Amino acid sequence: MLLVNEVYRYGRRSFRILWLNSEIAYWIDIESKRALPELVKIDELNSLIKAQSIQTIPDPDEEFVISPPSKKTKWGDKIQATGWALVSSYVDQEPDIYEPVARGKMVQLILQSHDTTKQTIYTKLRYYWQKGKSPSCLYPDTRKIGGAGKTKTAGDKKRGRPRTIMMGVGVNITEEIAAVFRTMITTFYSTTKNNTLQFAYDKALKALGVKPKEMTIEELAEFPTYEQFYYFMRKQTGAVERARKRAGEIQYNKDMRPVLGTSAAEVMGPGSLYQIDATIADIYLLAENDRTKIVGRPTLYIVIDVFSRLVTGIYVGFENPSWVTAMSALANAMIDKVEYCASHGIEISHDDWPVKGKPEAILGDKGEMLGRTVEVLSHALHIDIQNTPSYRADWKGIVERHFGTLQAKFQPYVEGYVTGEIGKKRGGHDYRLDAELTLSEFTRLIIACVVEYNTTHAMKNYDADKDMPPELPHNPLALWNWGISHRTGKLRGVKQDLAMVNLLPHTEATVTEEGIGLFKCRYSTATAIKEGWFHRIDTDKPKKVVVAYHPYSANKIYLRPDGKFDSYIVCELTERSREFRDLTFWDVWRIKNIKAKTASKAKLNKQKGRQSLDETIEEITSKAREKNPDMSDVSKASRLKGIRENRTEEVARHRKSAPDLISGKSKKSNEDNVVYINSKKPTNYDIPDMVDDLFGEDD
Repeated sequence: MLLVNEVYRYGRRSFRILWLNSEIAYWIDIESKRALPELVKIDELNSLIKAQSIQTIPDPDEEFVISPPSKKTKWGDKIQATGWALVSSYVDQEPDIYEPVARGKMVQLILQSHDTTKQTIYTKLRYYWQKGKSPSCLYPDTRKIGGAGKTKTAGDKKRGRPRTIMMGVGVNITEEIAAVFRTMITTFYSTTKNNTLQFAYDKALKALGVKPKEMTIEELAEFPTYEQFYYFMRKQTGAVERARKRAGEIQYNKDMRPVLGTSAAEVMGPGSLYQIDATIADIYLLAENDRTKIVGRPTLYIVIDVFSRLVTGIYVGFENPSWVTAMSALANAMIDKVEYCASHGIEISHDDWPVKGKPEAILGDKGEMLGRTVEVLSHALHIDIQNTPSYRADWKGIVERHFGTLQAKFQPYVEGYVTGEIGKKRGGHDYRLDAELTLSEFTRLIIACVVEYNTTHAMKNYDADKDMPPELPHNPLALWNWGISHRTGKLRGVKQDLAMVNLLPHTEATVTEEGIGLFKCRYSTATAIKEGWFHRIDTDKPKKVVVAYHPYSANKIYLRPDGKFDSYIVCELTERSREFRDLTFWDVWRIKNIKAKTASKAKLNKQKGRQSLDETIEEITSKAREKNPDMSDVSKASRLKGIRENRTEEVARHRKSAPDLISGKSKKSNEDNVVYINSKKPTNYDIPDMVDDLFGEDD
């Protein structure tokens, strides 16, 4: 169906329909600068439409007609009013004004009543028809004027408003100056150092050759101003880009990026997704057995259900955040809370904390929720493990915010709470000295805060789904109970001991003749002995087995038969590894590290000794070669002759110089004190050598 003011594409031309009836229509080429209305038959148009030779296209001037760029300017209003005054009395005389003869008469009448030209009249009529038959069509079209967003070419004349207060004429921002500005902004302003823009501007002036001590203020006035530098910076970089570069990608994503989604929209009900995170509690504690000793700040883990915001598990201890402590918190989230609270001297009912079982998914930190241990947890308990990207704690916003909420409850009632910097001011009070709670007391305090939060906390900004009744309190426990009743329950039952073993770290151990080897410790079990794993013969024993271990005790490990996670076998420490009995694996690793360092030192000493021996041998042999005479002229037979006699003489010489076995001193000759009976000095005092005769040696 043809409509007035619709735009059609016909070949390479675009036409706007100006007027039509059942037989004819008038349209005009909207792109030609000399176009006038043209007559076309309706049957021809319909045929072209059926043949798809012409097609309807969006009106390119619709936005301009609705809101002309120059509508709010005085000169724009004046031009529009003048043009409309020329044609307003005749544009409604349709279809006569579209016919050349009638239009010519109307133009003559306009010329008689207005001081204008025929060219101006046709220009205004053409604007009116081509842009959409509206008085707004006569506003100046500045859409393609001035090159919006394009840098203007700098000439000899200073652009902008002339100076009236500041001395000098100023300077245009040329490409050379723009390059310096761009470099200084990138180097000194758009960085995480958060330098001021003034600092970057000063660096830019220095790069442009400003020498304050050698220049007058008149000369300085002819350099770019701070306002020009500021305008250039705003034009070159957007606010979001500046914030991203000055804050850094990590802080921008965490604190500045738009937050349009919601965590609760991604879950179906209680147990769909747990978030887990740890923090160092803002309080100093005392030792259990000696309340005079300050032992530092404890680690606090919290597991929270995303759907209801209910705290499902906690861990309080002195171990640093790791998979082991995260395991303890996850195990706590799966066990009966009545028994757990009773073990700490707190009585609650099942309705106060009705959480027991494993969730469908867990969202944690990348550092803790990686590795083989997480794979075991995923395959054994069928829990989907999700990780936040590095430095994106905001992905776990629910549990992150809860740390502040929880600790704010006990802050007014306890001493030793971290309130600021320690020892920064002389005479300032050190709150560490105010510590008054032990770990067990602090644990009871946290349990009480969690129970109170779950049962009474009211959330003002909870993003409820449309099927939740308006009278439902936005309280964690109420939301949990409603979700269990009305949403798909995602919590699943699990055996407590099996869950604990599956939450332990898993690794591969080696089967040897001495036992199952793990971290230099040896373990044994009746099953392995029965199957002949430790026999010193070739059997079908495995070389590697999967085991779970508890870092707090090296006395036992848990063998996972055939690598499956639905059962386990307890393995005890053997006597060969008795030195590690009743120690933690942290102690084992420490001892192993000490032994490794000792062995490494011994290896270096051995290397040093071997190098020293090589040097000594080389020195001895070298000196010996220097003392040996040149025997190249002596025959081999002559040299080999008389070896027996030579040996006898050498033995005799050594006996004279041999040290006393008791004193260790060399023998001295006492011939000077001897009185000879026959007054004749003997030639030889040696005992006859019978070695050769006894043992049959020869040459």
